[in-house]
Amino acid sequence: MQTTPPSKYRTTHLRSLTGLRFYAALLVVLYHFSVHFHPMAKTGLLVGFGYTGVGFFFILSGFVLAWSRRTQDAKGTFYWRRFARVWPLHALTTALAIPVILFTGGGILWPTLPFILTLTHAWIPPGEWRYAFNGPSWSLACEAFFYVLFPLAVGWISKQRRLLNVGAPVFAGMVLVGAVGATVLPERVLGYLFYTMPAYRFGEFIIGICLALAIQRGWRPRFTLSQALIGSALMYMALMAVALAIVGTTEAVPYVVANVWMLPGYAAIIAAAATGDVSGVQGHLRSRTVVRLGQWSFALYLVHELVIKLAIPFVDTLSFTGAMATSTAILIVSVALAGALYEYFERPVEKRLRHFRLAPGFSRS
Repeated sequence: MQTTPPSKYRTTHLRSLTGLRFYAALLVVLYHFSVHFHPMAKTGLLVGFGYTGVGFFFILSGFVLAWSRRTQDAKGTFYWRRFARVWPLHALTTALAIPVILFTGGGILWPTLPFILTLTHAWIPPGEWRYAFNGPSWSLACEAFFYVLFPLAVGWISKQRRLLNVGAPVFAGMVLVGAVGATVLPERVLGYLFYTMPAYRFGEFIIGICLALAIQRGWRPRFTLSQALIGSALMYMALMAVALAIVGTTEAVPYVVANVWMLPGYAAIIAAAATGDVSGVQGHLRSRTVVRLGQWSFALYLVHELVIKLAIPFVDTLSFTGAMATSTAILIVSVALAGALYEYFERPVEKRLRHFRLAPGFSRS
């Protein structure tokens, strides 16, 4: 394999990957429509595995961080930047969840708040704790764990001559452990250990790191982005067909099975899209509109379920056709709200925190 200095690519703007973030978030949103809105339950036949979009984000996170890493930065600088990127919007949407819960007649699990604000709630076994306040934020607890280990992980992986010797065993381990768990563990325990558990999901992050370093060293996939997308779509449809044929519903398929099944397809999409960006290939994902939507995707991911919960009493009284139309409107509102959050809160707060000058005597190293 040809070795290319990572610095040659670090400043390359991976616009296609930014655009893909929107579609991954959209997949999660559509899944939540099918879960929360009773008239939309039948759409679960199509989007019942939409939760695997979270796995796409985990792979992408490892890829982007490894791609853009600055070897001269101190660990404290890296951690501060990740804090500035993730925590402010997480804190805001957690606060916004309080009136939403009260308005919808739910109960607030106040004892969970310290864990949620410190992004440690994904480690807690009870599901109502892991999903308290703003449900999707459990994945941020995984990301926080990934960030803590990233400097150590990328430092060790970058020293390996054959990245396949890292990524392949990690994937094989996820498959093996997940298969054993799906066979012997009850559903409640299975969801905790293999869906929201940061330690298990760390494997996807590691695979993302390996992909980024491989491309920076000169490796190129032998397939195009279109082929990767088609292949992943076929994998998704095959998973759906098997689920419907064997158990009659997508809901009976353990999360871990769907996640590890789709992982190679999502990794292929990311690798092909990044390769296209490096080569300067133009396309839909690099368009200004899609890239902007991708920039809004984090806010969309965190805010959409709050909007959904507010709409449940109204949507549940509608026919399927009415629910489809209303869900479309809710999606538009959620995207618009995400855009406003990104432009007027997320981005300016992150910029201000990134340039924040620490008090004299405080070391970032």
